Amino acid sequence: MRIVTGVFSAIFSFVLVAALVALGIVITLNLTILNPDFAISEFDKLDAYSIITGKVRQQIPAEEPYMAQIVDETITELEPWLRDQTNIALYGIYAYLKGDQELNIVIPLEQVRTCVKGNVEQAILEFLPPEFEGASQSQIQAFLSLVYAEIDNQIPEQIELNEASLGPEVTAQFQEARQIVGYIQLGYKRLIGLAVLLILLIALIQWWQIKLIALCVGIPMAIAGAISLVGSLVSGTLISGVLHNIPPEFMSILPQLITDVTRPLQIYGIALLVAGIGLIVLSIKLNPPSYAS
Repeated sequence: MRIVTGVFSAIFSFVLVAALVALGIVITLNLTILNPDFAISEFDKLDAYSIITGKVRQQIPAEEPYMAQIVDETITELEPWLRDQTNIALYGIYAYLKGDQELNIVIPLEQVRTCVKGNVEQAILEFLPPEFEGASQSQIQAFLSLVYAEIDNQIPEQIELNEASLGPEVTAQFQEARQIVGYIQLGYKRLIGLAVLLILLIALIQWWQIKLIALCVGIPMAIAGAISLVGSLVSGTLISGVLHNIPPEFMSILPQLITDVTRPLQIYGIALLVAGIGLIVLSIKLNPPSYAS
């Protein structure tokens, strides 16, 4: 009887290790990659906006100083607006991926139009084309009206992000990502249920002997905690080794990003390891169970 009990305890303990490790990964994903607040905080913390705007500035021809001035002033003025709209878009995308709502994000661009018009007018008046030397104010205003009309033609009133505007290929990728996120959300609940069930089964086959239960649960918890902790420490090196074809600007912030992403798994591993060791020590200190003859 004790042999059968030991075999089943070993099987349940092995499965419990796998369930706890998988649960740690899912919890980490929910707290980081699948969390819009985390994504927004990382954008701010790593100053990703400056990297993006820096790439935009690099595309401006050096021989066109008025264009550089327009872009610089527009980016500076619109930075708070860009941050707000990025946050709104991220929350909408995450809500779609988690199945809370359909993808329907509308970003109004009237503020962009107004800002660009103001900066273009300022640049034109400062770098007035030679053909407008000596032109009257009404002629300059007529020219600016044409420029404003072209700006309105180039910049739409709003940007709509939905399945119709994305096209079939991008929509298919979004739907696939949504399905994967759904599996992760479902797996989170089922892994918790599985872990609880395994602990109850271990307790049941050990006839509710506290010493044996603490030992049979503590060992898998300690093993799972150690695996999670080691995984969180080596994953950064592995990810950095796989990613080669990304811009140098983003490569510089990659180590910090990986550290932030893996931190919940590291904390989870430490907590699980400490709890497992605590249960093992408890099992040693408790009196041995008495078996009926």
